[in-house]
Amino acid sequence: MRLSREKILDAGLEILDSYGLADMTMRRLATHLGVAPGALYWHFANKQALIESIAREILTPALRPTSTTSDPDPEKWCTVLRSTLLLHRDGAELVVAAVSMTSLYDELLEVLTAQLEAFNQERRTGAASLLHFTLGSTALEQSAHQAAEATGGAATQLPDAADFERGLQIILTGMKTLEEQ
Repeated sequence: MRLSREKILDAGLEILDSYGLADMTMRRLATHLGVAPGALYWHFANKQALIESIAREILTPALRPTSTTSDPDPEKWCTVLRSTLLLHRDGAELVVAAVSMTSLYDELLEVLTAQLEAFNQERRTGAASLLHFTLGSTALEQSAHQAAEATGGAATQLPDAADFERGLQIILTGMKTLEEQ
């Protein structure tokens, strides 16, 4: 088998979905692919570079919104981001790890800021607030579900889509109020 970035990314996503971010090690990935760990470093300088690349794969729908003809809709964009993260075990945690160390944060912020074109003031701060809320609430939701599964019990007060949507509405209403002042 010829090793490629794409094969490594596919295997990384498979491990992430099956075992979670904590178990997505370079050694496990190499074993999964049937190669020596050093072979991975021809394609990725380190684990952080791999995490960023996997995050970019996961975030494709958010980084490249498909509808260019419709009006910007920050609530819809955040909902798409949340849904995209929830498709992968530890998706939010992986993206948080990636954005903390790379230009990916600025790219997400730029796309979200463009969704806020109706606002004249505090667009970047508003975009950052929405992005932080979306990443944080989704990470908390995934963590709570995994904890409930691991303990065999139902977690109380699990955040859900309705909680998320309400949080978005609160932030956007606050931004509108600031615009009107």
